[in-house]
Amino acid sequence: MESFMRRKLTIASVVTLCTAPMLLPSQDASAMPAFARKYGTSCYTCHSGFPTRNAFGEAFRNNGYRWPGGEDEEKSKQEQLKLGSDGWKKTFPESPYPADIPGNVPLGFWFRGQLVNYSDEVKTVNNTVKTKSTFNNGTGILSTSTMFFGGTIGDNLSAFGQYNLSTTTAPTGHVIWSFAPGVNLALGNGFSDFTFGNQIQVYNSTFQAPGTGAEFSYITGKSGGFKLNVGIAEGGTANTNLFTDIVYAHAKYKIGGAGLLSGAGGTYGNEYVGLDNHIALGATYMTANKGIMTGNYAGETQIYGFDVTGNYSNLSLGAAYSRDGDLGYDNYRVNAIYFVYPWLQTTVTYSNLRSGAKGLNGTAIANSPSLAFGMTAHLRANAYVSATYTNLIRHRWPGTSGSNALGDTVPNTFALQGSFAF
Repeated sequence: MESFMRRKLTIASVVTLCTAPMLLPSQDASAMPAFARKYGTSCYTCHSGFPTRNAFGEAFRNNGYRWPGGEDEEKSKQEQLKLGSDGWKKTFPESPYPADIPGNVPLGFWFRGQLVNYSDEVKTVNNTVKTKSTFNNGTGILSTSTMFFGGTIGDNLSAFGQYNLSTTTAPTGHVIWSFAPGVNLALGNGFSDFTFGNQIQVYNSTFQAPGTGAEFSYITGKSGGFKLNVGIAEGGTANTNLFTDIVYAHAKYKIGGAGLLSGAGGTYGNEYVGLDNHIALGATYMTANKGIMTGNYAGETQIYGFDVTGNYSNLSLGAAYSRDGDLGYDNYRVNAIYFVYPWLQTTVTYSNLRSGAKGLNGTAIANSPSLAFGMTAHLRANAYVSATYTNLIRHRWPGTSGSNALGDTVPNTFALQGSFAF
């Protein structure tokens, strides 16, 4: 096993090792079942626990949701439906340019919900109970349902998105035009590294999540590699809905491990979940029109920060830091994931947002550092149970007398969630 873990991997050997776990409980079947059906492979091939992408999954996404190395047609187990003959390419524009679409409906469904939900009591600074503790059976495993869709159209176009069936929110998704391997233009939303399935979730709440817009990405690397994202987007709900509400850039440099574009060429520390031994360094800069950023970032016009992620054997670590250029506060987030078994993973997350924050009027704003512990067990290839306990490290802060914020602000919580997909 040790010699196997040390040797360099080719695209073919990546496929071999990632399909082996099909005999074991899958680390994530809810990621995108349509892609698993298209290539006839395990969700382990691209994911090591939803929505975490492994090294091969990073390369798959960087290639516009196509099999890396130009082998998409060869690796696909489902034939695309031809829309026109190849000869039309020679007669274009006198004839329509040919294309193809997935031969089967490219959909997947994900159902999940809380089985058990606990929240402890909240007190004021005078130890008066403000909110009593609660313990109930949660919302049920079918309380949240999502339909995923994804596939390729022709040689250059691909699409990916989701629609939440349990709410009235609009679908989110994007299309990608691949000019060449590693040169992509995405239109829509949810395509940025800040909003979907990062290799480890350090961006969550550390940077503003862009809204609908456009993103250009350049990726290179047969082993390790470099990735640059540059985008323009609207900022959220309270904005002018202009593509230029937010302008951002994120650069990532991966040292060692599988290539960001090839998905191969690196040493895998845990081949069962696709973790490759590497370290990756990143830098981010965002700027926004005044009044565009919302939530934790209300009032800001620029954010800059750094991040570092890495894997070694069964362990993944990540940290991100961002600073606001207007209000002068700091955001920190640290993640750790350890695979006890290929089907059992533990997580620890530390988050401290708005540290040292000052409001627009110069008054102090409460920040609530938290420490969350989680464990996820994949009982079957398409079902898992996860338990998460979140401890709010700083409960009390000096509020105004009589204010609802006086004393504890958010309770410690425990949740047991079930999930399955097909």
